[in-house]
Amino acid sequence: MRKNLPTIALVPLDERPVNTRYPEMLGAIGGATVLLPPKEIRGLGRQPAPVDAVSAWLREAAQTAIAAIVSCEFLGCGNLIASRISQTSAAQILTRLNALPEINAHCPVHAFSLITRVANSDDCVEEPTYWADWGTKFYRYAQLTHQAERGELADIAELTMLENTLPLDIKADWLTRRLRNHTVSLGLLDMAARGQLTSLRLTSDDTSPYGFPSRERDWLRSWQKLIGPALASRVMMHPGADEVGSALLAKVLLENAGKVPRIWPLYSMPGDEALVAPYEDRPVRETVEGQIAACGCILAGSAETADIILGVATPSPRRTDYRLDFFESDRAERTDAYQQFLGTLAEWSGRGIPIALADAAYPNGSDPLLSELLLSEHCPLPPGQLCAYGAWNTAGNTLGVVVAQAACTLLIGEDSERAQAQNVFLTHRFLEDWGYQMQVRREARAEAVRLWGRPEPARGDEAGLAILCAFIEGRLRVLLAELQRQGIGVGLTLLPGSVRLPWERTFEVDFVVEQSRQKPLAR
Repeated sequence: MRKNLPTIALVPLDERPVNTRYPEMLGAIGGATVLLPPKEIRGLGRQPAPVDAVSAWLREAAQTAIAAIVSCEFLGCGNLIASRISQTSAAQILTRLNALPEINAHCPVHAFSLITRVANSDDCVEEPTYWADWGTKFYRYAQLTHQAERGELADIAELTMLENTLPLDIKADWLTRRLRNHTVSLGLLDMAARGQLTSLRLTSDDTSPYGFPSRERDWLRSWQKLIGPALASRVMMHPGADEVGSALLAKVLLENAGKVPRIWPLYSMPGDEALVAPYEDRPVRETVEGQIAACGCILAGSAETADIILGVATPSPRRTDYRLDFFESDRAERTDAYQQFLGTLAEWSGRGIPIALADAAYPNGSDPLLSELLLSEHCPLPPGQLCAYGAWNTAGNTLGVVVAQAACTLLIGEDSERAQAQNVFLTHRFLEDWGYQMQVRREARAEAVRLWGRPEPARGDEAGLAILCAFIEGRLRVLLAELQRQGIGVGLTLLPGSVRLPWERTFEVDFVVEQSRQKPLAR
């Protein structure tokens, strides 16, 4: 830890690297030390953190911090999954969250909480166990109910069928937990309205235009509108989840430095900024503008007056994850537009304006075509000169972290350690979003099928997990070498043995990129 750096206390959404490692790395770019709860009290997956210990840690950390960024799911329930599956009451959770106004009296508290998602899958890894049998039916029920309430459902036959099919006890359990979480959100709005929180983010996790999350968002927003400035000045609502800690970190760092960067968005497919990205509830243009504000930045009046130009690869109209079976069609539609897009970004880069690139074409990894063009030796925009890059998970996730990184780079100045931290994080983002998510994850699942006949390692199989992590590490090393040939990650290496699958599944990965200790070979 470098001496004399400001510290920021962070209670993360959960213990995954996107919620812990990303903010730490961004803090290093922006010149701050991010304090996190010790690993032994962070919880793990479905195992919640001990909230009393977390609360005690936060109170102590806030004594010397310039700000505290706090996930209310973590402090109130133990982590994100616990907020979806635990039986803790609203009264218990709000009692735990009463620590926030006390802390805010001497250390600014930036709290964030999620409007609970309705996952569109029959998968219970992050949901109640009955989600394995009823998940997609609950998702459809929530959508149709919302449409019916708005008078936009022409035929109620499917809704009636679901109402008669869903088991009453399971339905009551699920809806009671949603009621509890909505009650907690109202309690947080009350704290914000009374000035007991410096700021509050109520974000929508994996949402859509119709469904219970959008319905509850509108209820919460109505109070924001009714109360007016006392609430509107402290509360933001937008799609997102895992990027919120990083966005708030950037906002705190910028405020501490007295900076408000101006950002100009440039869209790859003009007009497609009106599309709604998968897992979101509004046009991607609104997501872009929301994430810019969330990070403490503002929209520039023009590209000429911008401190940063944000290139955004707009969502595919197919509104789904990337799939090989329609890639050629998307390639035909997007090639010319992408070439022009990269050329325009290169022109602005040539004028000395930092360029950030957010690839929101598909969820859960980069667009293969954009990556191919960007990493081509003929690309007019050197990818290693980008101030930020991202292509992970939802559009909100991608945009929040890209804007946060871009904003933090404005704080580097002549500091060589911060510049090195920027090199590490940019390389990490390419290696994860382009390397792992687009390529290696698919290869790792194929390798798991070859070894065990299933696409994921067995839970608790440490030997199998080690084999798969070694396979992933080998492939990431090859891809890091490819990136270095394009000027990304020069002088860096993948720390041996650092690759791990935090939740024993291939969806997310963790690894460490660091300065190479090897001396360059003499020529």
